[in-house]
Amino acid sequence: MKEMGRFILKCILALLPLVFLVGYICINPMGYMDEEFPSWYYTKQVEKGTEKFENISDTVLILGDSRAMADIVPTEMGENYVNLGMGGATSVEMYYTLKHFIENNGVPDRVFIMFAPFHYSYMDNFKTRTLYFHHLKFPEVLNIYNEARALNREGINTEAFAKVDLPYIVSCYLRLPSVYLPALINSGGFGRYSENTDKYDQQVKMRGHGLYGVEDGCDELNYEANYTGMKKEGDHRIITVYFRKLMELCMENEIECVVLQTPMNEASYNALDKGYVSEYFSYINALAKETQGVYFEMEIPCYSNEYFGDASHLNEKGAYVYTQELIGKYIKQNK
Repeated sequence: MKEMGRFILKCILALLPLVFLVGYICINPMGYMDEEFPSWYYTKQVEKGTEKFENISDTVLILGDSRAMADIVPTEMGENYVNLGMGGATSVEMYYTLKHFIENNGVPDRVFIMFAPFHYSYMDNFKTRTLYFHHLKFPEVLNIYNEARALNREGINTEAFAKVDLPYIVSCYLRLPSVYLPALINSGGFGRYSENTDKYDQQVKMRGHGLYGVEDGCDELNYEANYTGMKKEGDHRIITVYFRKLMELCMENEIECVVLQTPMNEASYNALDKGYVSEYFSYINALAKETQGVYFEMEIPCYSNEYFGDASHLNEKGAYVYTQELIGKYIKQNK
């Protein structure tokens, strides 16, 4: 018995470093996660009801990807506006974001939804952000994973899941060092804490708005300027499934919904392939016909290159100009 006791004690002592490491991974993500983490963490805190706002009676949410996050300034729109856009997000993440928000905070009065056109075809960050940051609940991830696998069995290759398997998902949600050790090493364990907490505080101050490009102008081409047709297979299939779920969630809860088109700089807008634009808006129009009561914009806003901080995102000056236009179109007319 003494031999067995000593063996068990040795096993426990041998496991202590692993337990300590997993515990640290759980309790201090700000210390080692990359620069995208604060905005995803902010959105999660809002949807959970942890991050509260004063004097909000009729909440209006902005849902979308990095272009929504960068281009729309909620503090200019009113005290009840909150931007929950996240870099790399698609309708998959935003469906669950709205679902969780409703469960924890109640039904918002209105939502604005904005995704870059390429995010109707590609899920480019599901592994590196959605899973890595634990944005969804584990059963939700399994459900998405199974839906993607079902599409794969139909011969539809969902690229976002091509390099994602069940062991990786489990490792992410158990916070195992096999996934997070590189980040811990690169950050020195806590070297990113100050930078990440500063970014999070800025997210709180700006109610979710945050810039990506900060140049005084940009005439480079965005992703869409390089497409000759809209991709309607692969990730597009699962994105569309969840976009429909997002619309249904809005309609079931009688939430007023506006689907916006992301602004483009002149260089990209003028380089757009007519065939791609036609296919893209045929797709958007088909969605609009399915979702009566939801307003879809059917034109891409074009802005001078001077308003862009990079090829895809408005700079600070551009974000304020675009936000004022949104106020004029969708807010003042409702007062």
